Amino acid sequence: MFTIRPATGDDETFLFEMLYEALFVPPGAEPLPRSILDEPKIAHYVAGFGTRAGDLGFVAEAADEPIGAVWVRLFPSHDRGYGYVDDDTPELTVAVVERWRAKGVGAALVARLIDDVPRMSLSCDTRNPAMRMYRRLGFDTIAVEGNSITMLRGT
Repeated sequence: MFTIRPATGDDETFLFEMLYEALFVPPGAEPLPRSILDEPKIAHYVAGFGTRAGDLGFVAEAADEPIGAVWVRLFPSHDRGYGYVDDDTPELTVAVVERWRAKGVGAALVARLIDDVPRMSLSCDTRNPAMRMYRRLGFDTIAVEGNSITMLRGT
């Protein structure tokens, strides 16, 4: 059993942990170095969460421990995210700690966010099993480049 609560700026450290978990690594590949979180094109997904217009997210907890998070952030055209569509469409990030995956936590988090943000985009690796969840929740493919897919929900 888990609960979902709004994310705040106090959750930034956990959001960085979830950002690391959200970075897809194909099965059998070496994990990415944690230093990747310091790269500006990665760090801008979380740095200063809650201080920018459009920042909104939720944290799932079980026994008062965070087990997953979902959030959106708007990116301007001069500092695009990987799933950038336009300046008015926030980009989604979602991740769940490993032992809680495939238990409905990610889908519940995204569904909760959709209640407040009906239009959002994301970038996903075509090999990532989470793509099934995104499709089930109404995300459509709008671009594919190699193994990277951009998906959009809402009009």
